Amino acid sequence: MARYETATPLERTVARRFLWDVHGRPASATSIITTIGTLAASATTGALIAMGHRVGGASLPFAAIASVLFGRELGAGSSRLVLAGLLLHLVATFVWTAVFVWLLRSWDGRDVLAALVVGAAELTYSWSAAHVTGAGIATLLPLGDRVVLAVILSASLVAGIRFAFSRGESRETTA
Repeated sequence: MARYETATPLERTVARRFLWDVHGRPASATSIITTIGTLAASATTGALIAMGHRVGGASLPFAAIASVLFGRELGAGSSRLVLAGLLLHLVATFVWTAVFVWLLRSWDGRDVLAALVVGAAELTYSWSAAHVTGAGIATLLPLGDRVVLAVILSASLVAGIRFAFSRGESRETTA
């Protein structure tokens, strides 16, 4: 007589959590931040270019960002000021991404909540920088555009974590 056994699953079942790979090991924080930050930086940079184009020049938002540190007038939109603003924007986006990942790990994977908190913090920070220094993105863009920028940042962080998670799965299964 044939003996029937209960089938065992082919893969271990691990509670699905973001920032964990298929085998239940924590994913590298650097690779997660790089993946999410790249997506968020490209989304917010594109939004700033579009918003800047609407207010008079695609490079104006980046000059406004750099003016916080360098104290130069927006009308003096030299290429160095624009390049410095673009680099500051990219660095700031990766810093916000690192904060998002930290909140995500602290809050047990509540990605939308963490992204909303980061978006609200970015909006508050841009307003505070403009209030203290009299320069910055909040002096150039109206409140509605800055809220849209915060929403784009939040949405790109949520989309980025899903993309980073799916890339981690496919990388593990093909290796």
